Amino acid sequence: MDKRTLTVLIADLQEIGLGKDVFLVPYYIGKMYHLNVSIVFPKSPANSQLPPEYRGVKLKPLRFKSNNAFFSFRGEWGFFPFMLRHAREMDVLMRFHFSYQTFLLALLYKLLNRKSLFYLKSDGYGLFTSLFRKESSLFMRIKNMGIRKIMHATCRLADIISVETPEVYNYLRNELPARDSKKLVLMLNGFDEELRVRLQIQKRTFMEKENLILAVGRIGAPDKNNEQLLSALESVDLKDWRVVFVGPVETSACDFQQKIDRFYAHNPHLKEKVIFTGAVYNKKELWEWYNRARVFVHTSPKESYGIVLNEAFYFDNFILSTDVGIAGYLIDFGYGQRIKHNDASELATCLQEIIDGKIALEKKLQSRTAGSEQLTWENEIAKLGELDSRNRKE
Repeated sequence: MDKRTLTVLIADLQEIGLGKDVFLVPYYIGKMYHLNVSIVFPKSPANSQLPPEYRGVKLKPLRFKSNNAFFSFRGEWGFFPFMLRHAREMDVLMRFHFSYQTFLLALLYKLLNRKSLFYLKSDGYGLFTSLFRKESSLFMRIKNMGIRKIMHATCRLADIISVETPEVYNYLRNELPARDSKKLVLMLNGFDEELRVRLQIQKRTFMEKENLILAVGRIGAPDKNNEQLLSALESVDLKDWRVVFVGPVETSACDFQQKIDRFYAHNPHLKEKVIFTGAVYNKKELWEWYNRARVFVHTSPKESYGIVLNEAFYFDNFILSTDVGIAGYLIDFGYGQRIKHNDASELATCLQEIIDGKIALEKKLQSRTAGSEQLTWENEIAKLGELDSRNRKE
């Protein structure tokens, strides 16, 4: 008997996406529920080198003219003729995010395949985010009313709706009628445990870690606010600790290298203690930085989820973060501390207390109420429950 199928329609897929939820969620669903998985996407120069199959998942580029713009009909129109040809062959259709296109594709799917199952993985991006804005203009109120109707209609069509953060989950629980709120699942983004094993990364114990403070991302990008950590370090006595910024240094939105040079000019004694690695795309090398570190600092003013926070939690880093994305949820397990956005003084105080031993990291780690092994894709995807529309009960 042929395996049942899971088909994912996504507006853009590039090599970097193979390490993110857009690939990992369908991959682990296929692995756990024994489904043949295909990811369908518009072909573009940016993804022309992708293999036809990766980790058993078929990667199927569609040849239609697209600007690859997310949440744009110009970027996704080619999915509609694809659905007309193939919807009846699909057992499960998966889409990421609320959008007009998601609604129309789900409607077409349900009309063509009555026995189908539609799974929507949502986060805070796209069309849905406007519902969180407080707009006073008549135009925006009317626009938000239309968006809300599309969101409700999409949820009626969906069989399963997963969301990444408690904030969005709680919002939808209150927003949706009872029949649809029952479809909601709070499913965090997991950690790719299978890849860690394949890369032969052995998790270090607390005692095997180094006195290392880590920051990861696009260093200097406006939505990362790395200036807060740099400013805090000017008043911290690092002693035998080091600080490592992992990621490409921003040059387009701003020339962050100038700020780094100015920081070193004012603090020449920190040149060997505050290190910028540049871009690290090799997963083993990146994860080993988390594995070595004891503290992770995240200073973003906003975040939809924050995959770096997941990775820091998994590798047992003490998390110092602004209350964005999944940060608060992870910190509430007892191994981390919230920090205020743009408050370099508070961050400096927290770092100094850690360095001076006033915050007993090892003891706090031992008392954390959730272990990193809980935040794996297997554990999170198991929350989806039955993925057969014939057996699924609301």
